[in-house]
Amino acid sequence: MVWKEYRTIFKYFLQVLLLVAFGSAVIFGIGYWRYYGSPDYKELKRLEELRDKYMADTYGGSTPEETLQLFIDALKKGDTELASKYFVLDKQSDWQNKLEKIKSGSLLASMIGDLSRPNKNKYAISEGQVAFDVVNDKKELILTISLGRGPNGIWKILGM
Repeated sequence: MVWKEYRTIFKYFLQVLLLVAFGSAVIFGIGYWRYYGSPDYKELKRLEELRDKYMADTYGGSTPEETLQLFIDALKKGDTELASKYFVLDKQSDWQNKLEKIKSGSLLASMIGDLSRPNKNKYAISEGQVAFDVVNDKKELILTISLGRGPNGIWKILGM
């Protein structure tokens, strides 16, 4: 008789335990599904993919000056595709189009001349970002070039 009572209690205990385990699994599954479908998760994945692209990007120099010189050298060769690769990834196609227009308008030599001016004023914008102010012979500002260091240590042109 006592054995039957223990058996009944054990049976109900197992049923409650299985119900709690099933409920927990359902709640966990819903949370898991909602997280992987959420905009936060998608943004995190996009940022991870962008970071991986920057880590794989080898165009640029170990210093801002080196990157700027590589950019000028590519322009001197007339290679606008290579020159655009020294910009940050999300601006490369825009700058390739702009550089093609500059090249087709016969303004590339003028741009190279401005970029090659010896009196560039370099200053830090923030940690990992610098800018160069290019001035003409009258000491007037004609161009500001900003560069930033990527996660792989390579310097890229942010804008001009």
